[in-house]
Amino acid sequence: MKISLREQYWNLSILGLVIILTVWRSNQLPVFGSYEIKTIILGIIPIALLAMGQSLIIIGGGINLAIGAEAILINCITAKYSEGSDFALSLRWALIGIVISVIVGAITGWIISQSGIADIVVTLATSFVLIGFALFIQPGPGGGVNLDFAKYFIGGEDSYIAPLLVLFLPILLIWLPLQRSRLGISFYAIGSSKDAAFLSGVNVARTRVSLYAVGGLFAGLCGVSLTAITQAASPFAVISNTATLNSVAAAVLGGVALAGGVGDLFGPALASLVLYYIPTIMLGYGIDPAYSQIIQGALTILVVLVGGLLRARGKR
Repeated sequence: MKISLREQYWNLSILGLVIILTVWRSNQLPVFGSYEIKTIILGIIPIALLAMGQSLIIIGGGINLAIGAEAILINCITAKYSEGSDFALSLRWALIGIVISVIVGAITGWIISQSGIADIVVTLATSFVLIGFALFIQPGPGGGVNLDFAKYFIGGEDSYIAPLLVLFLPILLIWLPLQRSRLGISFYAIGSSKDAAFLSGVNVARTRVSLYAVGGLFAGLCGVSLTAITQAASPFAVISNTATLNSVAAAVLGGVALAGGVGDLFGPALASLVLYYIPTIMLGYGIDPAYSQIIQGALTILVVLVGGLLRARGKR
């Protein structure tokens, strides 16, 4: 798999935008130090992890409208059974939750590959089922987690090292090795052309299952991080839907082509910061942050349009 110069330009452009928005936001605050940086990182960890999982699936030519529901389900499972527990039990339920999310992702990919039904239909139906399970496990807001376990995600009072590691370790430990592996190359191959990948010896059905399983891994990490950061669970479909749409928006803003086969996970992680800054900066000016949806939508449309024009120009 070859990384094009254009993709690096895109990532650098997103990084430049993040720097501009960070300076803008810092000027709105009377103090901008370690605590404020920690707050920002904690605010983007769940959506960044979800965007990574969604981006990976889109790179492989799919889309997962149930990825937010997967995260909410794991959030409910871990918060429900970790409440009042010690560190070891919280860790055990976190690992169980991640495994469940991987299995759910794999089953979703298997259904898609075996049925031939479009990803968007299968995952939309799956999202309803998962939210139903989440409501059954945790009927309303509640739950908890061991505080010592949570500190590995939220860090100390003024330290942002732990949240920073939670944000970037999945990229370093999961994405970078996967990107250079045979499986990662297969993801890009089926995203570019399933027929060409099949003729090249790629088992498309098996790769699709693996694709959704790895996407489920990121969703599970998102669910566990939600439990650790909020120390509670909220099993509501509206949260799931918002998270899913934001994951798609972050993937697109991060340079992942909706057609598949193009992109990485660095851009979407940075784009999550952009989506975080838009409403917070507007709130700093006393503007209803609900209007940020207009800006996010317009920005997403613009990026898709520019990306489409660049790809069309490249083909010519």
